[in-house]
Amino acid sequence: MNAHQKWRANVHLDPWCLVEFADGTEALFGFAIENDATGGLAWMRSSLVEWMPEDGSRARTSSGRRYALGRRISIDQLPSEEARYAFAIMMTPRLADPRLAPAVTEDLTTAFWWIAACKMARHLTTDAPPLHDPTATGKFIADHLSRYLERRGPRLF
Repeated sequence: MNAHQKWRANVHLDPWCLVEFADGTEALFGFAIENDATGGLAWMRSSLVEWMPEDGSRARTSSGRRYALGRRISIDQLPSEEARYAFAIMMTPRLADPRLAPAVTEDLTTAFWWIAACKMARHLTTDAPPLHDPTATGKFIADHLSRYLERRGPRLF
């Protein structure tokens, strides 16, 4: 068995982008279809990238996690409002060039809870509340949190 055959990803990102931080390090940002630590189905940021082949098909990060990488996109191609807000929260503070970050208008604290509600909704196969209604987001989390926490598998936000 060769090294490629032994590779087993802990996380599958699709889509994803490689983001350079101000200190010259890089991390992955993308949608975790699968993540054995958090359950996936959410936008996420990796720890620092230690290794990635030229074809960008996989990566290993400083946490030891192994990533299978699907479609590569650029920051300006983030596919949804949720992706843009997740990027703003997780990546923008460390960007080498903050002008590359997508424009956001909503309060980031409100957006943080809305993003958590979106992940919960995907796992519970229900509709998420609207971003611009913090009351509905709070009610959604209150109404669904116990059912979300009772499901099997990883549950981190």
